[in-house]
Amino acid sequence: MNECNDVDNYDPFPVLLLFDEHVLEGECWTRAGGELRGTFEDPLIVIQELLAGLEEVFDLTPSEHGCGNPRGYARELGFSVADDSPIYCATLSYANIFFERIGDTVRIHYNNELLEFTDCPEFKGKHKGTIEVPFFEFAEDVLKVAGEYLVKYSLEVEEARRKYWNGDRSEDIEEYLRWYTADKAELEALKREKGGAW
Repeated sequence: MNECNDVDNYDPFPVLLLFDEHVLEGECWTRAGGELRGTFEDPLIVIQELLAGLEEVFDLTPSEHGCGNPRGYARELGFSVADDSPIYCATLSYANIFFERIGDTVRIHYNNELLEFTDCPEFKGKHKGTIEVPFFEFAEDVLKVAGEYLVKYSLEVEEARRKYWNGDRSEDIEEYLRWYTADKAELEALKREKGGAW
């Protein structure tokens, strides 16, 4: 690992973000063994973007946040998005993921720039797409990923940050845990409101 004096540079961790067979963030190069692997990213940025995307689609009120003009940018990338939906654009190291709520469904539009240029035949042409998932399933998945990382793995990652970069993001983890807990409570309230019928 290279020594780094800039404590704000925290991208040494490979992150692989999958949804079924869709690679939202990750890469594959034949010169690196031809295996799907994680893209170097700060895992807390991924958690932040997932939670922000969830917050955006909790409410059906039309809104848009993230990456400047999410609706326009999604259309520029070739995605069909509604004029009046809540939409959030998550920006990761080499990927943009748009979370759009249409009724009881969340559309996940993704564009993985590294896979666009892959030389691994099995991933060619699979760098972008749209996945539709029921809202409650989406929310449960986001909270599962966020909670598992924050509770099980974040302390090990922060230990590595302290060891190699002489700094950590412990305060951010506490904030994200509060955010995660609030979102979990909001989801439970929505489920009760729906009478568990989802």
